[in-house]
Order: sequence, then C-alpha cells, then structure tokens
Amino acid sequence: MHRPPPAPNNGGARERRSFLSPPRQQWWGLGGFLALSFLAPVAQANPPKTPAKQSKPAPPKAQAKAQAKAQVQAKAQVQAERQVLPNAFYDSPNFPERYRPYLTLLAKDEYEQERGYKFNKIIRGDIRKQRIALTFDDGPHPVYTLQLLDILRRTHTPATFFVVGRQVEKNPALVQLEVAEGHEVGNHTYDHVNLTLIPPELIPYELDQCDAAIKKATGSSARFFRPPGGDYNGDVIRDAAKRGYITTLWTNDPGDFQKPPADVILHRALDHLENGAIILMHDGIPQTLQVLPQFIAEARRRGYQFVTVSRLARDY
Repeated sequence: MHRPPPAPNNGGARERRSFLSPPRQQWWGLGGFLALSFLAPVAQANPPKTPAKQSKPAPPKAQAKAQAKAQVQAKAQVQAERQVLPNAFYDSPNFPERYRPYLTLLAKDEYEQERGYKFNKIIRGDIRKQRIALTFDDGPHPVYTLQLLDILRRTHTPATFFVVGRQVEKNPALVQLEVAEGHEVGNHTYDHVNLTLIPPELIPYELDQCDAAIKKATGSSARFFRPPGGDYNGDVIRDAAKRGYITTLWTNDPGDFQKPPADVILHRALDHLENGAIILMHDGIPQTLQVLPQFIAEARRRGYQFVTVSRLARDY
C-alpha cells in the first residue's frame, strides 16, 4: 500500500496544538455564550455613566443681584417677625433685654459636655491666670461711646465691643475708632434679636448683615459673636461656627442694662471677679461710665490684668 509522504519537520519543531480538544471547545463556547447572556442584562441595567454636564456659574452681576434679592426678602421677613414676635427684638423699650444668669450658662455648658456636644464657644478663660476681659454690648452709642473710649484710653485698658449691625451703620466712625485704639469688635446680630425665637432660616441673615456692617466700617470681619441675652440653641451655634465665629458668653454680669445705682453696679462687678472672668457691661449706660474708672483701678489692685476676649481665648 502506498503511504503518503510524511509532513516536513520544519527543522525539528513540534506541532503546536490547542489545549482545547474538540469536545472542550464545544463546552467552552457554550460557557462563554452563557456568561455573555448573563452579563448582557447587567450591562444594560447599569450602562456606563457619562459625566454630567457642569452648569456654568452665574455671572458676578447675576450673583450679586440674587444676593441682593435674598437680602431684601430676609429683611421683609424680619419685619414681619417683628410684628408677630415683638418680644424677640430687644431694641424696643417695651421689651428690654433679659440676660441668662452665669450659673444658668454654666449648667447648660456642663450639660452639653456630659452629652458630648462640642460647640465652638467660650464662657471664661484660664482659671489659673489672673486675666479678665471687659466687654461692652449694644453699641456704638452716638454719645456715650466716645466717653467710654476716653476712659479706656486714660486707663490703658483694652476691651471687646459686641456691636449691633444697625448701630454700626448709623455710627461707623465710632467702630473705626474702637479698632484704631486697639480694642476688639464682635458680632451682636444686626437687629439685636433673640435668635432662638425667630425662624432658623433668619439666623444667617442676622449674622451676615452685622458682619457686612462691621466689615464696611473697619475693613475686616469679627471673630467673636455674642447672642443677645445669651440665648442660643444648636442652630445658632452651628450657623455661627460655619462662619468661623467663637460664641462668647460671660461669667460676670452686674446688670447695668437695668440702670441701677452706680454703686450697685460697682459692688456686683467686684463681688464676682475671678481668674478668667468675662465681664458683661453695656455701651450707653451713664451709671457704668461713673464707676468704670474705680472698677478698673480696684481690679488691678487685686492683681488682675485686662485683656481682649481673643487673648483670653488663646489661654483657654
């Protein structure tokens, strides 16, 4: 029988064969088909995400227009709230400001700490150091602020002024003078309002409008904020912290806003002097001006050093 000639060896190289035998090739093809059949609906259900088109930012003029419109709306809402809740606004003689006693503030602070709440606030400074901070609320006053600054200048005493935005707009030169003479300026809201009684969406308006007035007068923003009456809640603290504020309360309140006799203010203030104290007084109270030089002299005789709130906060 004639046999066909052997295939050429090609220099001795062995023939490369697929690892898949014909049966295996059949099963492999079937498995691949089933895998593709299974993945196809998954791919259809989860198509590749195309990057979303980013909207172009509004032109600066449009942004400014929108901000101005929002401010007008917020201002109108504040006026509406003034009619509904007149007791929330402390600029009316019919509804004087009522301050939280220091022990109430301290108890609230301890309650917050026990429950792990971390609020960006200061009540007092380092109790190991004889440093105290003198603070004045509700100004600037068109008459008494100049007299107050004169006393501080003559006694070389730094202070922190928590100003009301409406008053700043009326008397910007006085706020400029406070800063020029080395004092500190803080935010005390625009309308001098109890922030826990108004709708939460108006809290940013009160903070921002006061800050805008301060910045227009002095060229810089405030770092410290004091809620009128010491009234605050989580919304107030969070909105203040978002803007970089340290909420500032007090340890010593002689109640000069009630305009008691001058000697009563003096004795109350001296009786509660302690290391790290933050003394709450008011801009525009004649009785406070009468006893302020004596209070400063006696505090220094007892070994206390007057500093701004920011200096006190660095020690805390």
